[in-house]
Amino acid sequence: MNRPTNEKIIETYLDFNESKSTRKTCLNYFFQVKYFGYDGHVFDIDTKVLLDYFKYLKDLDLSIHTKETKWYILKGFLDFCMEYYNEYNFYVVFPKKIINWNSGNHRKPNGDKEIVMTKEEIAKILNYLKIYNFRYYLIFRILAETGMRKGELINLNIDGVDLENRTLYTAGKTGDQTYFISKDLANYLNVYLEQRKSIITPTKALFLSKGLYRYGSRAFNLYLKKILKLEDIDKNITCHTFRKTVNTLRFNMGGRDSDLEFLLGHKVSVNRDHYIKLIQDQKLEIFDKLNPYKDVNI
Repeated sequence: MNRPTNEKIIETYLDFNESKSTRKTCLNYFFQVKYFGYDGHVFDIDTKVLLDYFKYLKDLDLSIHTKETKWYILKGFLDFCMEYYNEYNFYVVFPKKIINWNSGNHRKPNGDKEIVMTKEEIAKILNYLKIYNFRYYLIFRILAETGMRKGELINLNIDGVDLENRTLYTAGKTGDQTYFISKDLANYLNVYLEQRKSIITPTKALFLSKGLYRYGSRAFNLYLKKILKLEDIDKNITCHTFRKTVNTLRFNMGGRDSDLEFLLGHKVSVNRDHYIKLIQDQKLEIFDKLNPYKDVNI
């Protein structure tokens, strides 16, 4: 049986995906001579080749975010090949246990907008807060899971929490927004809500400052800076970094642009029309499928 060329395989893969330019650029780092330069057939790729590529990426003068994106795009490409071209009996074990991006020299991102956290860094922040400040733990876990904007979190009211449907409703700069949360977070919020409802205050805000008022716009980032210092995380992380991080992690899991847009509550586009009509269970299924924290303890 004649095997399709690498060029044809890549073209077919790109036709099945959005963000074609990003995916093509990432694959170039694996195939092109001026980069890693794999010159064999796609169906001959084995685990050793992938480990060599991992070492190649790790040693590059790029940010860890860029390296991880190139790595996970290649994984998504090979997963596609194993399914789409199953008649060729192509199978490769993608290495996991010995893959560790923490060591090595990574270029620091230029500016806040390029900074993305690792799942390990998010776990460090949340595990500290879970012990020492449960209210802030819930605040930053919501940011981590949903990618909610800081202003939307500040605007979140008690009656915007629907634990049965694992849904948070709030007001944002583009209008009313809907976000979804995990079962674990819903359980934690259930405990918190019992205590919050017992507090007598004129505001309906879900989270209250020490003066029992709705939080101001600077409070979360100021508190976050203290945690970053305590946990020795040398990145200029802000509340917005959580939004960019969860979106990146979902993208690396193979999330389609329309899925990412839907989960982040972006402005309505042609693709969004489809998601507005989905029933609640289908919406939660998309969230659960693209939950990047299932394999970390937060």
